[in-house]
Amino acid sequence: MDCAKGSIFPDACLPISILIKFYHSTFDIEFIVTNEDSYLSKCGFFNPFDLETEKIKTLRNPMDKIFVFSEEKEREGQVSSLVQAYIDCLSRTTKCGKDVLNGLIWCINEVMDNVLVHSQSKYGYVMAQYHKRKEVFALCVYDCGIGIYNSLKCSSHKPASEIDALTLAIQEGIGDGKGQGNGLYGLFEIVKENNGRLVISSGYSTLMLRKNELIKFENDVIVSEQYPCTTVDFQLDLSKDIDLKTSLRNLNGFDGFDIRIDDMWQDDDVLRYDVFKQSSGTGTRIAGAELRNDVLNILQRAQSPIILDFVNVQACSSSFIDEFLAKMVIEIGFLQFNKLIRIKNMNSLVSHLFDRSVALRFHQNVNDGLN
Repeated sequence: MDCAKGSIFPDACLPISILIKFYHSTFDIEFIVTNEDSYLSKCGFFNPFDLETEKIKTLRNPMDKIFVFSEEKEREGQVSSLVQAYIDCLSRTTKCGKDVLNGLIWCINEVMDNVLVHSQSKYGYVMAQYHKRKEVFALCVYDCGIGIYNSLKCSSHKPASEIDALTLAIQEGIGDGKGQGNGLYGLFEIVKENNGRLVISSGYSTLMLRKNELIKFENDVIVSEQYPCTTVDFQLDLSKDIDLKTSLRNLNGFDGFDIRIDDMWQDDDVLRYDVFKQSSGTGTRIAGAELRNDVLNILQRAQSPIILDFVNVQACSSSFIDEFLAKMVIEIGFLQFNKLIRIKNMNSLVSHLFDRSVALRFHQNVNDGLN
């Protein structure tokens, strides 16, 4: 899950990959790659992943991969499935700040949808990474379409130049009439609230938000006048809270719809979390840590008690249950754990390991306090 050593940031890897394909298909230019780096091969640099919606739904780790998305496959929910895959993966990987995952649902959906609605290109491309050391999520979306200036120049706004078009695009309600015009505005506000980084490049011009400072560039290199292309690249600090009501105040906020969480709701307004279904196994600390992060993120987002259903979990290792539940008890406190979490269908073997792990954790905390 963590971005591997020797990897390449999405804002470089993705555009170069697609430009090579674009030059080959449009201008019949051949490229010779002398060293097929293992990371480039694995991430889809030479052959981006073009997956059906049902296949995307089975992905546990969509990071470090270049995906193709299209209007044709979006009829089956391709974009929403990719967004869900990113959110689910991050939820298992690290405990995120308030509203961060909901904010990401908005950001990724909107920037990918912009390609399908406004670019006049048949395809868009997306790549994401998670950087563990800095707790940063980075995502880049690229298209070989008409560019933001050409999209807006015939609208009522009539930007005078490309850089004017980019500065208009991050304003509320600015668009070409095919949508509400709030996609890049909302993205800009969320990144600014998070003190993240945003780069929008289209044609010769680039707009960069970094450390809450807006920087403009107007001498970029382009593919051709006919295909200016557009790149939207952003980074968010997953550990830093976001106030979506503030960021999207003019849009009356946003409640991120998460199909996986929605499927967990029960008739009594309690969530049911199927431990066996959600886990990648029950034998390692890594698997336990994934579930602990996931449950804590869901509790924060749903603001509702959750049932941890151990149906079909016949056995597990001591390290798994310690990492999953015993650490959770220590982290949120015994009283809060009992208030928010109910355990169901846990057999005697797993229950014994759980009780033992919690006792050992409390004993260790007492000893640490005395020393």
